[in-house]
Amino acid sequence: MHLNKMTFKYNNPSLIVVLFALLFSACHQPRTPNRQGDDMSISVQNLKSPVGNSIRGMSVVDSTTVWLTGADEAILRTTDQGATWEKLAIPDTDHLDFRSVHAFSKSSAIVVSAGFPARAYKTNDGGISWSLVYENKDSSAFMNSIAFKNEREGIIIGDQINGRHLILRTGNAGVTWQRIDSVDVPKPLTVENGFAASGTCITVSKSGRFFIGLGGEQARIFSSINGYKWKAKTTPLVHGDPSSGIYSIHACGTGKMMAVGGDYSKPDSSHYPIISMNDGKSWITTKGKVDGYRSVITYSKKGKFWVTGGTNGLDLSTDDGATWTKFSFQDVNTIRFFPHTTKAIAANSKGEIFLFEFVMGKS
Repeated sequence: MHLNKMTFKYNNPSLIVVLFALLFSACHQPRTPNRQGDDMSISVQNLKSPVGNSIRGMSVVDSTTVWLTGADEAILRTTDQGATWEKLAIPDTDHLDFRSVHAFSKSSAIVVSAGFPARAYKTNDGGISWSLVYENKDSSAFMNSIAFKNEREGIIIGDQINGRHLILRTGNAGVTWQRIDSVDVPKPLTVENGFAASGTCITVSKSGRFFIGLGGEQARIFSSINGYKWKAKTTPLVHGDPSSGIYSIHACGTGKMMAVGGDYSKPDSSHYPIISMNDGKSWITTKGKVDGYRSVITYSKKGKFWVTGGTNGLDLSTDDGATWTKFSFQDVNTIRFFPHTTKAIAANSKGEIFLFEFVMGKS
């Protein structure tokens, strides 16, 4: 286990350039977060990972339990906040890429594959055994993300099949899945799909509404209160190419939501995230830009700040996107906070797993 620690101090609104070196990112010069009168210490632990597979799926159950999934049917679980990781038994031998996961508890979870064949498996015994709960054998099937609004109601979003968006709904905790009829889903654009870069293109707002972020010709957001009937809203996030649009969307539980993305083929191209302050009724760009393509965004309720990450590093905002500070050049696919803490688990395409801790203080 390697520990890299950065300590920032700032007592005015201006951004201060702080020189430090990460063991994995020497010679770079990130900047401090920007909250007047505060100190922030950010520590990064490179946790011991049992795999070298790309990790994209993550589900945080509680203050100690996290499930991770990825390429070649990698399924990992920790029950001690990342100190140790268990590599779980796989559902089959087809080398599926599990880019999304939803965990109900330390023993129950659903994993979703991207690519063909499109499958979802559920376990109720901590991965000892798995049940196939959904399969689509269409050669163009590709599932991007899974999310639940409670213990029973959830959705899966997939790419278009035969000119129809694939949205699946369950009302029985994922035991069975129903495809939503095309008359209840907005007509797809010619080039429009979700992204499976982090399995986080779905979120659930404070009001219990599902939101799905998409990309391509436009950067649209689909929303539904029950998962059956959907409506679309066009947003100003960068779009226009098949690889551009919304990659991750996150509701922080206060009526605010943020979405990020860009273009994965242009990892260093900065863009303005988008934010909604009214539970998704309207979306505007943030005043500040993030420093590159971003595959994931998350929020610390305790610290009241946003963190977003991608292949060229991570940014932080303490003012709802008015300013963004790049605090690390570590590449990540996904990151999520433990509830009621300022600690977050992150993972990347090399199978590396990190524990970030953001310690807030007053000067």
